Formats: sequence, C-alpha cells, structure tokens
Amino acid sequence: MCIVCKKQNSNRHKLIVVPNEAKTQTFIDKGIFISTNSRCCSDHLVGKYFKQEALKALKHTSPSTFFNRTDVNNLLDRTRSMLKDVGKLNFDVQIAMSDDDFVNLTGLTKQQFDVVATHVTDLRNSEVRSIRTCLAILLVKLRTGLSNTILGTLFSLKSYNIRRAVHSARESLIKNFVPSFLGFNHMSHSVFAQSHTTPTAKTLFTGYNEHTAVLILDGTYIYIQKSSYHKFQKKTYSMHKNRPLVKPMIIVGSDGYILSVLGPYYANGHNNDASITKHLFKTNAEDIKKWIKDDDVLVVDRGFRDAQAFLESLNLKVEMPCFIKKGQKQHTTEEANSSRLITKVRWVVESANGRIKQWRFLDKVVSNHFVPYIGDFVRIVSAFINCFRAPLINDFCNEEIGQTMLDKAQLGNQVQKYVEDNNLIRKKAIYSEVNGTENVLDFPKLTLQQIRDITMGVYQLKQAPRYTESHLSDDNYMLQTCRDRPNLLRVKLTSRHSSSRVYSLWIEFSGDEVTGWYCTCKVGARVVGCCAHIASTMWYLGYSRWELETPSTCKYADSILNAKDVPLETDSDSDSDGFIEE
Repeated sequence: MCIVCKKQNSNRHKLIVVPNEAKTQTFIDKGIFISTNSRCCSDHLVGKYFKQEALKALKHTSPSTFFNRTDVNNLLDRTRSMLKDVGKLNFDVQIAMSDDDFVNLTGLTKQQFDVVATHVTDLRNSEVRSIRTCLAILLVKLRTGLSNTILGTLFSLKSYNIRRAVHSARESLIKNFVPSFLGFNHMSHSVFAQSHTTPTAKTLFTGYNEHTAVLILDGTYIYIQKSSYHKFQKKTYSMHKNRPLVKPMIIVGSDGYILSVLGPYYANGHNNDASITKHLFKTNAEDIKKWIKDDDVLVVDRGFRDAQAFLESLNLKVEMPCFIKKGQKQHTTEEANSSRLITKVRWVVESANGRIKQWRFLDKVVSNHFVPYIGDFVRIVSAFINCFRAPLINDFCNEEIGQTMLDKAQLGNQVQKYVEDNNLIRKKAIYSEVNGTENVLDFPKLTLQQIRDITMGVYQLKQAPRYTESHLSDDNYMLQTCRDRPNLLRVKLTSRHSSSRVYSLWIEFSGDEVTGWYCTCKVGARVVGCCAHIASTMWYLGYSRWELETPSTCKYADSILNAKDVPLETDSDSDSDGFIEE
C-alpha cells in the first residue's frame, strides 16, 4: 500500500517505488527512514521529491528500524550528496530553500511553483538542468531582472544554457499555462460579468444589470534599450516619456482581475491609446467582437477620447473623465462629480499595472534581444497574478456606496455658491485668523471612518497626514473663520507640487458633522467625495488634534544638502576675505 495515503496497489491504481531522493528528503526533514521496497502514489511526488502536503502526512509506523551495511552506506552517501547542494540555488531539492526563498526569487510559494511545474508537460530534463530548474530560471529572471551571466553563476550554468532555458520555459508556459488563466477565450462573458464586476461598478454604470460587463482599459509602458536601427528607434520613441518603450494594452475587470493583455504596440504618435483600441476591434484581436456584448461598459481615461465615437458606434458605453474647457481653471460641480464616479472604479487598472511591475524584469529597461518576447512575458506574469493572487477588491457585499455616490452626484455645491455669490475669494477683511493647534474652534470631532465616508475612498485619507506634516513644519497652515458666518472655516494650503500655487478652501460645519466644502483646486467643487486638501484639513482639525496623533516626518530629508541654506555673512567674514574698502 501507499506509505502516504494507505491506498492499495491495483490494476487501476498503480503504485511506484519511492525514489531515493524522496527517501533522503523524508529522513532529513522528519527523521523517518523509508525502507527499500516502499511504494507510494505518483500524485504525491513532484519529480523525484515528495510534495509538502505528502511530506506532512507521513508518519512513523515503527519506533525502530534495522539497518544493514548497504542501507547505512547508501543513506550516508545520499545525505552527503544532498547537503552539498543545499548551499546552491537548487529547485530540485525541496529542503534546499524555504518558502520565503521561493517567494523572494520566483514570486511564487513552493506549492504554487509545484502547480506551475505540472503544466509544463512538454519540457524535458536535459544533461545540464531539470524541468524544475528550467522553469525556475525563467521565474527568477522575471522576478529579479538579473542578467543571464549572474543567473548562470547562481544556477552553476553557462550563459547560453540560461538563454535556452528561458526561451524553453517561456514557450511551454505560453502554450500550456497562460491560455487557462488569461485571454478572452479563457472565460465566458457571463461568468466574467457575474464574478468580476463589483456591486459599485454595477450600480454606477450598468443599472444593476448582471449580464453587462464592465471593462477597464489602459496602456502600460515597458521600457527598452535604444535601438541602432533608426526606423525601429523612431517608432518606439515616446514623446510623452522621452525614451524608447513599447505599450501593452491591459484589460481588467472592476475587481482588478486581468482579463487580457494585447500587444505590445509601438510608442510613436500613431500608437496612442485611442488608435490602439481601434486596432483591437478592427482586427478582432482574440475574437473580441464575438466576446463583447452590446451595452457593455468601457471605463477609460482621457487618452481614449479619439476612440469614444468609434466605440459608441459599436453599441458600447464609454465612461471617461471630463475635460476642463478652454479658459476654465476648474471643473464644474457636475463635471467633477461625474469624473469621481469614474475614478472610483478605474483605479484598479493602475494597481493591476503596479502588480505586473513588481516583476522587476518588466520594471527595468529590457534588452533589445528580448523585445520580440515582451508580450509573452507580460502575459505569463498576468496569468500568475490571476491564478495565485486575490483580486484587488474582494468586498462584493457593499452595494450602498454606489447608490450614495449617485445620489450625491445630483446635488449642487452650496458652499461654492455662497463663496462665489459673496465674493469670499477676494475679500480679506471679513476673516479672522485662529490657531488650529489650540481648541479654539468648534470644529466637530471626527473618526477615521467618518472622514472616509466623506472622501468615499482611501487615497485622500492617505494623503491627509502628509499635507498636514508639510504645512505644520513650514508654519503656513493658515486657518481663518468668517465673521458673518462663524461655522464657515477658510484655509489656505500650498500645493505639494509647486510652492507658488496656493489653494483656498472652505469647510462648513454644524454641530458634530461637516455639512459642506469647496476648494479652488481643479476638482475642488465636487460633492461626491472631496479633494486631498479638504481631507487634510478635516483630518487635522477633526481627528489628529483630538487624538494627539503627530504625522510622521521624512527621516532621510536631512541627509540631502540644500543650496538655499547659506549662512549670512558678518562684517568679520567680509574683512577676512581681504576686501578692504578704500
């Protein structure tokens, strides 16, 4: 019978003799000696070693074991041979590396690595490396971005062996693993619409229609070396980033699940996001026209503006943030509210791109000889993310926030109307300055959850302590109250990008709650959430000063010199320079 699961050997269930490597692994890991003719199911093995769950299931069957001379010699020789390999990067010996080592080097745990290894069925052991080593070379390459020469040192192989292993593993994964976890053909439209569309996205854009899919599109950048071929160099040079790159198009669900990666495309003016999108549909990439249905929602950024009419002609609904009209300095309340509804859903595609760039090969400058395979590498990493990592949004029970945002989007900004009607932006005499560090204001005490309910997201809440720390350290947190309306607070904040740009904001409060707000920044008029400037003020006055929470300061700022900090010269300093007035 099997020494792990105790199944009997039969014609339908054949057992195999336990390999010597697995015997040695068990002896070193658990102190259990497996006799010569012991058998087990082949499912318990990965290569010649036990899987971790099989190793955990093994138990002593006898308190003592009789060894003959041959058993002792073989055991010592195998143990010596295995311990010699422990100090090397060896993925064939399970005990050679911990689970943390696997994650740091490959981005996958031991168990996940074993799962991937079962898919590469067309790889074969060679004289210089095993199947698991071949797969590990590619994963370490993608995860760390190390050169082939350094990988050769780590795996004790020549550079050309590394190069061959990388391409063999890539071809096998693209053929056997990626199609199961990535692409329009790996999941039906109905399954995607039901499983990867969040309640918030359904409420905001589909009207609770369970059969409508919400897709978020965005192009990401993979930087490459400057090519010596002028024509190729010109096509891959991006005027936006001022460097050569290629652009894969990422398509994700509203929960961050990567549905497909298409491309990559060139980076010149003929290959912006809009033209790439048109190309996808006109060439019917991955049979996208058959997969996508009428009234499906495409959430995009402003770079897709030239493709909006084309997509709408295909009976698709396009959601895109508003543009500031020529001559305007600020979005209207309606425009700002509409854009906030879109950014509430669209942020996941940026986080999905960030997940992909955690594999450092794709975050660094890719060598030109890897350019033909960049698309394959991005698809392999995306398939790993879909298979082994949880979606960015797991909360499918919160259906209220979407309806709350829709309700608020219909409201106007009463604080903005009052400020503009009474010309409070230019008037100065009606304000009196107050000290926010002292409890002289009747500003309500707030919890972090209350502030998050106002911001309707975590980004502004995360920025709030940084804005507060910056303005408290510079002593330029200007707080003023309006004499005609004591419950209206005016604050001036400096932009975090430019010291010459100052924003004025107003917060209205009554009793123990904040009732309205307005800021002069681009999105400051919205009432669906608020900008980071308003969130910073509410965090400081309503939470930080009550909880005595001091924002953390930048610990490494003092290590950099500032040419502005020059001591003033004194009379004695001037005389010492040898310049004497005649």
